[in-house]
Amino acid sequence: MRIAVPVEDDDLVIETRTGQAEFFAIFEDEKFVDLIPNPKHSHSHGEHSHNHEHSGEAHTNEHRNQVKGIDECEVIIVRMVGQNMSDALEEAGLEIIMVHQEDGETADVVVKKYLAGEFR
Repeated sequence: MRIAVPVEDDDLVIETRTGQAEFFAIFEDEKFVDLIPNPKHSHSHGEHSHNHEHSGEAHTNEHRNQVKGIDECEVIIVRMVGQNMSDALEEAGLEIIMVHQEDGETADVVVKKYLAGEFR
């Protein structure tokens, strides 16, 4: 099973805002296999919101572009996800699993807990 988790950097600390994560950590079951850069991370959310409507189809299209790098995953484990990003993830076929900070600080911890059935 391929699992994605939005993270800050290679220390695998989970990023709270999915669409603003610097990277997506990719796991094959419990094994960390890749760190994929988020193409939208280089823009601040302020710049991001000035370029188009903050909701609607144009905004969802931007998130669809973010999801292209992780669309081979089956699951994404997140803390928060906005509606447009959620729509893009679901369209790509990813199951969205919501976790809380107390569930773990790093991607490897929450992936192990997910695979153990703690978030279903």
